[in-house]
Amino acid sequence: MLAIAESLQRDIESLQSPAAPSDIDRRTLGHAYGLAALVAVVPHRPLYVSFDVSASVLDTATQLLKRASDHDVHVAGVEVEVAWTLIASLMLLGPNFVRSHLPQLLVLWRNALPKPTSKDNAAGRSVADWKFLLHVRESALGAVLCFLLHNSQLTTLDVARRISSLLNNALSFSSTFWSQTMEAASAPSVMEDTGPSLRTREASLRRRVYQCFAALGTSTLTDSVQASLLQSVIAVFAGPENDNISAMQASIASTSGSFTSIWQVTDGYAYGLTTLEMSEDGVDEIVASGSPRRGHDNSDSVEHSIRSLVRRYCFHFPSKVDLPT
Repeated sequence: MLAIAESLQRDIESLQSPAAPSDIDRRTLGHAYGLAALVAVVPHRPLYVSFDVSASVLDTATQLLKRASDHDVHVAGVEVEVAWTLIASLMLLGPNFVRSHLPQLLVLWRNALPKPTSKDNAAGRSVADWKFLLHVRESALGAVLCFLLHNSQLTTLDVARRISSLLNNALSFSSTFWSQTMEAASAPSVMEDTGPSLRTREASLRRRVYQCFAALGTSTLTDSVQASLLQSVIAVFAGPENDNISAMQASIASTSGSFTSIWQVTDGYAYGLTTLEMSEDGVDEIVASGSPRRGHDNSDSVEHSIRSLVRRYCFHFPSKVDLPT
């Protein structure tokens, strides 16, 4: 772990060097994810790991977040992702480690997830600026999600309310970006690199927000936050269609009256939607390519229970499965 931490530190120092290799950003992220994976294993193999190592990783991540604003967008994006990846892995150490650092973590999350301001409505932002702002919030929410999943003992009423406020800030920022009418959001730009597009970044941020809300629960959410969350979900699932799927939707709409069964759809959109069918005796049966299979086979009760359990948690199931005897 110490060797990877030292390699990561050297890569971080080389990010702004003109003599650095062209893949220095990917190398830095690779070492960061490798170190994060080792930190995540510590709770399972804690015998030969010092507490100071975890504290050193947190200190490195904190320093990266503090100095990210002094660098250009590309370097700052790498530093932010490295920092929040390391912090997210530290959340897996549990309350014994996180408890003493929780006030510091809440400050870091508050700085990364501020309330939307009038500047967030500015249409003059470049593609790189928008991508960086979305990326910062997504990365921070990844650490928040790990905290909620692995530190339920520390999620008191006060902490839960603070986190719900931060999640609402991120949701508001995502909705602000969603409502922006920017040519760069839907058209390619010379400033945009080969990384994820703006829409992908926004979708990733919104996904993280929903995951955090699901892990936090609704008992600590105010009525206004619940209303904002519901409006956001409706906007995603029932809002106007996006440019990138309008062609598919038009194709489906044009053939909406030309079939009588989902198994005859030729566009591949609804085929295999489900393989379950309710039989006459109330037991779910497997449907293979539109051919329902009625009645039970000669399998014993244990095998039938396994088949029923698998069918209950699988959306697509082959026509025949040979279970081991």
